[in-house]
Amino acid sequence: MVALEFAIWDHFERQDGVTLERQFAERYELVAQAEQYGFTGYHVAEHHLTPLDMAPSPMVYLAALAQHTSRIRIGSMVLCLPLYHPVRLIQEICMLDHISGGRFDPGVGRGVRDVEHEWFGLDPMEARSRYAETLDVVLQGLQQGRLTFHGRYYQFDNVPLGWEPRQKPMPPLWYAGTLSNAADRGMNGLSGAAAAEVYEDYWRRWKDQRATGSPLHQREPKVGSTRWVLVSDSDDAAQATARRAWRRHQDHFFATDVRVEGRARARTNASDDADAAMARGQLLVGSPDTVRGALERFLDTAGPLHTYLVGAFQWGDLTHDEAMRSLRLYATEVLPALARRVRGPESLA
Repeated sequence: MVALEFAIWDHFERQDGVTLERQFAERYELVAQAEQYGFTGYHVAEHHLTPLDMAPSPMVYLAALAQHTSRIRIGSMVLCLPLYHPVRLIQEICMLDHISGGRFDPGVGRGVRDVEHEWFGLDPMEARSRYAETLDVVLQGLQQGRLTFHGRYYQFDNVPLGWEPRQKPMPPLWYAGTLSNAADRGMNGLSGAAAAEVYEDYWRRWKDQRATGSPLHQREPKVGSTRWVLVSDSDDAAQATARRAWRRHQDHFFATDVRVEGRARARTNASDDADAAMARGQLLVGSPDTVRGALERFLDTAGPLHTYLVGAFQWGDLTHDEAMRSLRLYATEVLPALARRVRGPESLA
């Protein structure tokens, strides 16, 4: 059995009236402080040409962040694989793994917006097949240091890479979204699910694959969920700030066309409403007592196989000071009670 681990999720949204240089410096400070509080990991998103994400090159950003931290694991959530050439990606993963001292956790996915594929000159309807092929090439290169591969998009004949990662056999991979996909490929998983059955299914699938001898299933995985968090002195103060910041977060989220494989996601009043997000448990807002109680109820629902709890602490137009205060209250007045909860797969028959 293991203790519940805590991490940070980050869209790194554009702050009006704040220079990018200052934004980067403040984010380094926030993550370094989270490291001091004992957070396990930090995961940054990848988006392009949108205020939703000011780190469109996660590898560059994380390489800089590695110089401001020493223990916390740093990762992408996720690298949009169809946008990368696999050889370059293998080299950059290896570079960052060494730069960070073996703390890099690459998250991978196909990308969640058609328009970002279109801007790179790609057909978004090929996103799934490009993702799958790129992942196969990257996995081979990281484990073998050499490529022989003949696919639809890439052809390699005994190509020597000259690189290997610091972590052996390779850095742990993450997948955000459908947890069954993560389990089948031996990846750590992150979702928005609250149902215990989702995490039970993940562990069963992962254990079934481990029994086949798959090398990617030999490291004990982490699996959990993401919640947006704002902790303040009182419920009223936290809710007032959250309503302001959530509206701005939704402006950023819908700043570009939200289509996935041709299906559009329209902005609705519910998606724009912080109270609705609080009601469905996506947004946790209030005093330390209120947020602690909400998380305890969530963890009871998710069950003991949910082992990794990830919070987003700066979103919308939350200022650096507001985010740092929320992080401090969360770490010092919420987490101690949650950290005593023992988790793990031993409860599975």
